[in-house]
Formats: sequence, C-alpha cells, structure tokens
Amino acid sequence: MLTVEQLQKVASMLIKAYRAEIIKDGDWWFGIDDYDFNIHDGGDFEGTGFFNINVYEHNGKGMSDYSHWFDLDPVFIGVSA
Repeated sequence: MLTVEQLQKVASMLIKAYRAEIIKDGDWWFGIDDYDFNIHDGGDFEGTGFFNINVYEHNGKGMSDYSHWFDLDPVFIGVSA
C-alpha cells in the first residue's frame, strides 16, 4: 500500500507525462498495479486550470473499489487553448 505522499508523487509523474491529454480529455483515467487515478476538471475548480485527483485502490481482485477513494491535493495543470 502506497502512502498519500507516494500517490501524490505518482500523480505528479502522470501529469508531467500526459499533461496535454489530461487537459484535452478533462476527465482522465490511468491505472497502475494497485490503483486507478482519475484526474479531472470539475467541481469548485471547473474551468480554472486546477484539476482534482481521486485515487481508487484495487480490491485485491484486480478491480477498483469505486466506493472508497483518496482525494489528493488539487493541482494547476492549465486550460485548453
């Protein structure tokens, strides 16, 4: 199990690698071994360039448990042109 700090670091690496795609999609998903990341524009930050990050832990059977998630710190990624 990763710590919140480790999850935030993974999210930062994903944002660095997929920034343009994340901004374009607006609701972007990426899965790693034990977690699914949802980086999305919405809620209080919609249209501001800040994105929410939700992380869903897998349930031990390779599937995410969407009833429980971690909210990581929102980050400024930018807005689409």
